[in-house]
Amino acid sequence: MENQIAVESLEIERKYEVDVVAELPHGDDFAVAGLTAADPVVHELKATYFDTPEGDLARLRMALRVRSGGKDAGWHLKKKSDAGNKETLWPASDEMPEAVITLLHDRLGPAAAKLGPIADLQTERTVVRLSDQNGLEVVELADDRVRALCHKTGVQRAWREWEAELLPDADTELLDQIEPVLLAAGAAPSFSPAKIARAMGRLVGIAEARGESAEQILALQQLDEADREAARRLES
Repeated sequence: MENQIAVESLEIERKYEVDVVAELPHGDDFAVAGLTAADPVVHELKATYFDTPEGDLARLRMALRVRSGGKDAGWHLKKKSDAGNKETLWPASDEMPEAVITLLHDRLGPAAAKLGPIADLQTERTVVRLSDQNGLEVVELADDRVRALCHKTGVQRAWREWEAELLPDADTELLDQIEPVLLAAGAAPSFSPAKIARAMGRLVGIAEARGESAEQILALQQLDEADREAARRLES
């Protein structure tokens, strides 16, 4: 694995909460934004996330996972920034690539030795790619139905979300163009910064650290309970 080249990209996306019965917008809906929608494609994704027991990667606004299924199976290291998520991808392998281990030791020092699995996520992802008037694919819309298990607490959560992600070289204004289409279909902007934060039950803590209002913190507490209840229903 150490001889295989990693691929870097900048991920710019918006996340949305959506009810389980909402319908993903179709071609006619996006036509008003000047975009053409391809036929939906369904992927079954499985991912395991890693961190130290103290959450050293999370404190650095980083996330490490290994994923199977979909277009980007392999080892992913994400670093959040105000400009988007810088993502480095290594090809799939049974063991953590040496390049990843080296990078983590550089970032974490001795704490890297304590890295271990912290959560498992299973996602049924329906993908629709949107093209502009020149036929260039510019946005990938993902409809995700997620089931998560937090290793630390044993708590299971389930939720549905939509992600609108810019494809390479696309204009960021496209996300503004399609947002009204998604909101009209029943979506609402998500307060979750990442799936792993939601899976680990960290949303309330993040909001408190940011000094969010009591109303916002209560809404996130209710969201977490709804995620737990959704998982219980799926298990029954």
